[in-house]
Amino acid sequence: MRKKRGYNRDIINPLVRDYKLFAIACEGGKREPEYFQLFEKISNRITIDIIGDIINDEEMNYIHETKSSPKWVLDRAVRYIEKEGLTEEDELWFVMDIDRWQGNQIREIANYCKQKNNWHIALSNPCFEVWLIYHIKEEIDVNESLDCKELKYQLSIIVNSGYNKYRFIQFFNKAINNAQNADTNRSHYFPDPGNTKVYLLAESLIHKIGQGNFENLLENLSEGIKI
Repeated sequence: MRKKRGYNRDIINPLVRDYKLFAIACEGGKREPEYFQLFEKISNRITIDIIGDIINDEEMNYIHETKSSPKWVLDRAVRYIEKEGLTEEDELWFVMDIDRWQGNQIREIANYCKQKNNWHIALSNPCFEVWLIYHIKEEIDVNESLDCKELKYQLSIIVNSGYNKYRFIQFFNKAINNAQNADTNRSHYFPDPGNTKVYLLAESLIHKIGQGNFENLLENLSEGIKI
C-alpha cells in the first residue's frame, strides 16, 4: 500500500514505497505550499510533504526564540527527517525568498545542503512571485523598485482573474523554460534580481512524474480553464 509519508524501516518490501517523497520547507505564506501540494493530485508517483505542516511552529518555539535564523530552519528539517524518515531516493528542498533572509543566513543553509546528497535549496530573488510570473512571461523587468510588493502587483495585472494554482499548473513547463533561460548565473545557488532557482525543483518533479504522463494528467485537470 502507498503510505502518505516516510517509510517503515523494519519492513524490507519494495511495495511499501512506490513513490518518491519531496519534502519541502517553504518559508512563505500559503501560496507556496498550495502550489506544490497540487502535484499529489496529478500523479501518484510522488508525495509532497510540507515540513511546516508536520513540524509546526509550536513544536519548535521552545527551542528557538526566532524563526528568522538558519538554525531554526535546519533544526526543523532535521526533526522532520527524524520523525518521518527519508530514503536515498527522496529529496528535501528549501524553497526560500531572499528578501526574508540576510546573505550569510542563506549561505549557511546552502553550505549545509552541499553536505547532503538529497538536500537542495531553491531561492527566488526577491520572492516566489518571480517563479509564478515566469509561467506567463519570458522576462521580468528588473529595476530599483523590484520588490515583493511590486511583483505581486505585476502578477495581479498579468492575471486579471487572480492567481489560481489550477490555471498556472498548465504553464509549468513554460515556467521551467523561462526561468532557466532567464537565469544568468546557473552555476551558483544565489539568483540575480528577477531570477529564481525554483525551476530546479520543478525539473526534478517532472523527471519523476514523466513528461508524457504529466501532459496526459493535465488534460482532464485543465479542461476548460484559461488564464
